[in-house]
Amino acid sequence: MSQLYGEKIFDWEKVLDIPLDGRKAAIIGAMNHFIKGIGGRPINRVNGSKFSGSDPNLMSQAQVALVQSDTVKSPDRGYEFLFDEVDMRQSTNNSFDVLDVTGGVTFYQQDEGEEAKLSVIPSSAKSTVSMLRFTGGFNILDDWLRFNQYYKIDQLAADTLRRWWDKKATIFYSLISALSGINEAYDSSDIRTINNACANILTDLADAGYVVDENSRFAIVCNPVLRSRIFKAVAASFVNPNSNNDQIVYNIDTVISTTKMANTHYWVGLPGGRNQRGEWEDLNLKRPQRNELVLGETHISTGAYNGIIGQKKQFRKCALA
Repeated sequence: MSQLYGEKIFDWEKVLDIPLDGRKAAIIGAMNHFIKGIGGRPINRVNGSKFSGSDPNLMSQAQVALVQSDTVKSPDRGYEFLFDEVDMRQSTNNSFDVLDVTGGVTFYQQDEGEEAKLSVIPSSAKSTVSMLRFTGGFNILDDWLRFNQYYKIDQLAADTLRRWWDKKATIFYSLISALSGINEAYDSSDIRTINNACANILTDLADAGYVVDENSRFAIVCNPVLRSRIFKAVAASFVNPNSNNDQIVYNIDTVISTTKMANTHYWVGLPGGRNQRGEWEDLNLKRPQRNELVLGETHISTGAYNGIIGQKKQFRKCALA
């Protein structure tokens, strides 16, 4: 039988040992088990090399890692590095708020015996992220089980899972690609452009009242076509820094490569912060419903999530020329 992400979804030899009237339930149980296994896997992250040489900034102490889409062994989950997860799986609320805390707690010099002065967050300074539910389904016909046509179930199940992860990746990457007003002009080289992008992100966030520092760890998101170009720019920082006038002076520890982004630009971003990813319900299959119109059963798969970029100043869209 076919494999998905390096594993078989179903073990049909075991299914054949189950009485015919119990096989559909076993199939759904096996698929749900497979879904949980894929969702619990570490993200497909490939460590790069530690670059050697004179390193006054100690930047080579951090490896640059590539996070890439791999439809053979894992789905595209690189966006998870960019969005902090808000676990809503046990929540009774269908939304959560992202507070725009630019002032936050203010520290005052306290006189002896004086009570601490409490800061107040304005109630209007927030964005609400509401749950979005995504649902699909397929039929398993009685004759498929009767005549052992399990390959058809294999194909439908694999297609369902691929499309779920593909849809989710498309939505989260589109939040980044849809940002406007964050353009970073090309400055004679990718190295200088990346440096400018990092500096502008830190400056813009500081001016907006956020607490950031120059040791923040940035990520670069690019189309696979631009991977060699981006890695060349990052590597140039460490090959021979003393004689290399241009080098990246900020911490770039993750490069996310995905076909979901255009190859006409790349994006430099500061992960986390106001980038939030709410997870209400992981993908799962519901109890099958009998459908006499097709002489089979309908199997519904569903899940719920949503996300937000609460502060677009955490990203810069970098030009190539």
